[in-house]
Amino acid sequence: MKIFHLWIVFNSCVFMSFYFMTFLILKYSKLISALICAAAVTISVLLEIYRISIAFDAPLLKIFISIIQIPILQSCALILSKKKDSYALFIGFSSSNFVIAGNIASCGVLLITGDSMPAMAACTLCNLLVFLCMYYMIRDICLKLLSREISIWMCLVPAMCYITFYFMLYCPVSFEQRPEIMYSAGSLIVTIVVMYILLLHYVSAKSGEKELFWRNKELHAYIHGIELQTDAAKTAIQDIRLMRHDMRHKDYLLMELLHEHKYAQAEQMLHKDLEYLDRPYLVTYCENIVINSILCGMAKEAESKAVNLKIACALPPQQEINDYDLAILTANLTENAIQAAAKLNPKERQIFLTIKYKKGERFFLEIKNPWHEQVRFSNKTGLPISTQGGEHGLGMKSVQEFVLKYHAQFDCLAEQQMFIVRILIPFM
Repeated sequence: MKIFHLWIVFNSCVFMSFYFMTFLILKYSKLISALICAAAVTISVLLEIYRISIAFDAPLLKIFISIIQIPILQSCALILSKKKDSYALFIGFSSSNFVIAGNIASCGVLLITGDSMPAMAACTLCNLLVFLCMYYMIRDICLKLLSREISIWMCLVPAMCYITFYFMLYCPVSFEQRPEIMYSAGSLIVTIVVMYILLLHYVSAKSGEKELFWRNKELHAYIHGIELQTDAAKTAIQDIRLMRHDMRHKDYLLMELLHEHKYAQAEQMLHKDLEYLDRPYLVTYCENIVINSILCGMAKEAESKAVNLKIACALPPQQEINDYDLAILTANLTENAIQAAAKLNPKERQIFLTIKYKKGERFFLEIKNPWHEQVRFSNKTGLPISTQGGEHGLGMKSVQEFVLKYHAQFDCLAEQQMFIVRILIPFM
């Protein structure tokens, strides 16, 4: 029985290490991370050997040793994680719950067969099956989505589940004295595993809906920009046709003026034609078609709200950021600035948008608009807190997702009655 309990502890520690190595964004290399996990497993197993050799059936000693083992393993998750945040705690607590599945399976087999060898095998096999299930079903969701959106309050769920299991199986008496609780424990662990899978897939689906919302919004702005450019092109073609039609008459008139030595009038007519030809029909802010279309749409929206949008954009046709990601970012920031500027006095309705790009080195975006009200920023995200409710503030969350995706340097501040957002992506 002592070997059986030691095997359960060893399996739990090893599989928790697997979860740490797989589900966390590691700070160190895999070799160093594995050595850290091995050290935590060794200390935990040595503590269990000490407990078994001193007083195997003493409940207080078991509780005391467990109180030491839990911080050792949970601190291992924090040490391995690149960021010491709520996500690292969540994975640490969740791993403790997942490995309980092997404990329950082994205890059930032991009660049925009375033989520790198949029970030990059941422990390893069950832990392996649960690990593979979680690996293939929720790992990508955890790393790509949950690692950005987890909060400290969500960590209470796996923590409370673990406490429930501990008191159910070991305190005040162990499962051997109360074999009937194994049915409840088994049902509960299955419920928790299924709950994790369904809940995280639901979170992923909601995130996909939000991403689709912003993609549709960006496509709407892109299509609107294309429509504006198409209308301008149609106008230019119509004007060229009219100019071609009138050119013959103007040429005859110019010849008459020159023949009569009326050079000033001929020069004046030519100046008017040059001014007409110099008039811009197609507004081009940059060489990138997608971004230029978005900027055209934003400029039209600003014009409709009597906002002076000044754009300085230098983007080539091809660059290192996905055009549609950059289009969503630009549309969100510009739309937010237009909505804010439209509330000000007409003389103050100005927005300054600057986009710079240097191949292989950096991308820089800055947008500034006057703002006189007090801005509250979140301590966690650094984003301004919207007081309007509803979908307000979602645009800035979309900006945060862009920053996380491209590992950008993000600065959002209010100074000298100006609201400023700066984003820098160093490529080197």
